[in-house]
Amino acid sequence: MQLTKLEIKGFKSFGDKVVINFDEGITGIVGPNGCGKSNVVDAIRWVLGEQKTRMLRSEKMENIIFNGTKKRKPTQLAEVSLTFNNTKNLLPTEYTEVTITRRYYRSGESEYLLNGVSCRLKDINNLFMDTGIASNSYAIIELRMVDDLLNDKDNSRRSLFEEAAGISKFKTRKKETLKKLKDTDDDLDRVEDLLFEIEKNLKSLEKQARQAEKYYKLKEEYKVGSIELSRRAVTEKSSKFKNIEADIKQEADLKVEISQMVASQEANIEKGKTDLITKEKLLASRQKSLTEHVHKIRQFESDRKIKNERLTFLEDKSDNLRQQLDADKKSNERAAFSLESLRNELEQAEKELSNITNEVSSLEKIYNEQKARAQEAQEAFEGNRQSFTKKRERLYTLKKDIEIKEIQLETLKGEFSKTESDTSEQSETLAQFDHKLAEVEQDLTTKKNALGKRKAEEEKHTTAVQKTTETIDIIREELTTVSRKLDAKRNEFNLTKSLVENLEGFPEAIKFLKKKANWNKTAPLLSDIIACDEKYRVTIENYLEAYMNYYIVDTERQAFEAVNILSDASKGKANFFVLDALDKYEAKEPKLFENGIPATEIVEYEPKYKKLIGFILENVFIINGGPGEMPMDNASVFITESGKYTKRKFSISGGSVGLFEGKRIGRAKNLEKLEKDIKILETKSVDIKERLE
Repeated sequence: MQLTKLEIKGFKSFGDKVVINFDEGITGIVGPNGCGKSNVVDAIRWVLGEQKTRMLRSEKMENIIFNGTKKRKPTQLAEVSLTFNNTKNLLPTEYTEVTITRRYYRSGESEYLLNGVSCRLKDINNLFMDTGIASNSYAIIELRMVDDLLNDKDNSRRSLFEEAAGISKFKTRKKETLKKLKDTDDDLDRVEDLLFEIEKNLKSLEKQARQAEKYYKLKEEYKVGSIELSRRAVTEKSSKFKNIEADIKQEADLKVEISQMVASQEANIEKGKTDLITKEKLLASRQKSLTEHVHKIRQFESDRKIKNERLTFLEDKSDNLRQQLDADKKSNERAAFSLESLRNELEQAEKELSNITNEVSSLEKIYNEQKARAQEAQEAFEGNRQSFTKKRERLYTLKKDIEIKEIQLETLKGEFSKTESDTSEQSETLAQFDHKLAEVEQDLTTKKNALGKRKAEEEKHTTAVQKTTETIDIIREELTTVSRKLDAKRNEFNLTKSLVENLEGFPEAIKFLKKKANWNKTAPLLSDIIACDEKYRVTIENYLEAYMNYYIVDTERQAFEAVNILSDASKGKANFFVLDALDKYEAKEPKLFENGIPATEIVEYEPKYKKLIGFILENVFIINGGPGEMPMDNASVFITESGKYTKRKFSISGGSVGLFEGKRIGRAKNLEKLEKDIKILETKSVDIKERLE
């Protein structure tokens, strides 16, 4: 076995790809200090699986990647390959040439390749186990390792001899075997613990089993007994129920009779109440007329007293005149002797008498006028006194109603004889009172009718107000619902817009190309050109997961430009669908299945992408049902509606659906729909506000 070739790219000082061929004989690498001779040894040690950065003369593993110069950009990958000639079959493989490769990315990812196939570091170590080639073996000797051998540091000389004698591999295997034995002993101890625990629980489990058997027997006995008891209880309850039904019928008949009696009694009571009300009204009217008659009688008494006083005054006056006449007669007798002397004065006296007579007549007229005025004042006084009496009676009517009625009754009995003469006048007054009462009743009826109309109008307005209030509440609820929907749509629109603008969930390369000014910004992603019903979004996105990050370009030139941009900027990888390359492609007609729907019929897209959609979704069907209802056809792909199961030729995949799956597909289309929905909801909100106003 001979080392034939070493390939280095992006490792430490090797920015470009360097190939070192090891031919027959001795191959030497010479050069000044710092030119990278030691990096060759580090590369061989690193590709063989060295994990310690100290052995590679570096602080961290990321420093082994070429960091660039003033004129060159740093690389994103370190790659080293070793090629061995295996003509003598020292390596346990059928290949005559074996190449091992190790790659390390700046993101921290690492991979090993064996003849271009991904493998593990353990596979490489097992392959070179018996050859003495490893990262820590003395097949690769550095300068400081010579000093360690001479000084026998950490028993390094013994390790060299053991490796040369081929013992180290057996020590390694012994170490691994001892470790496995220890793990096995630990497992046996654990098994013994489990057996002890199981034996300890066997007794309790047996006891529980016996109790369970006894429980099931008792349960059967209880079931039989409970059924018999239920049968008897049903029989007794049914007989009691029939008796109760008969009692209920009797009580119902009795209730009907009692209700009829109560209704008749209530009718009699209502009739008595109406009679009582009419009698009370009649009594109130009679009391009112009686009160008026009492007031009139009192007025008549006062008039009679005045007339009596006038009569006594006139009688006194007549007595005075008589006395004056007697005195005059006596004076005439005395003056008879002087009649002659006074005849001359008689004419003068007659003149004075005529004047006095005129004055007396004028005074009588004045007296009569003053008398009439006094009478009017007396009547006004009586009216004021009557009004004062009424007010005083109203004030004390609750306390002295009985006393007033008794006094009125005694007064009526004492003066009944006096009021007989005034019967005609009272009858006329009573007729006037009845006429006024009729007018008042007519006015009361009119006002009651008006009150009924006002109440009807009030009820009508109240009903209208209630209906209007209910309508306002409904409109407000509708406005609240529309406002909530509008806010939800706006939030969803802003979130979707942010996701579209920031390309959330997409790799860094996709975001970098989208922001690059010198590339085609209008090139869409596959997730932007397609849309589908919410029911199938998760299913379609799960199936197209491998294609969701693909850009769609018109020509291959645009794709190559994007690849060059990403390569120069070291921003990762991107994939592209070229529409021109699909011009000659014709999708086959989809097959027909009873419970299957072609995926091309579910997805919405523009006509220009028809061939592309036909290419990526050819012979893909959505199955309505579970995995047992998938047809047997190896040429097609079947997916359940939930996206849980996917059946391809010779393979089945599936699993739980993630919380955020189905959120990338149709973002751009969904953004347009949300914008339309927001405009519709805004218009609806304005209309509802106008209705509310």
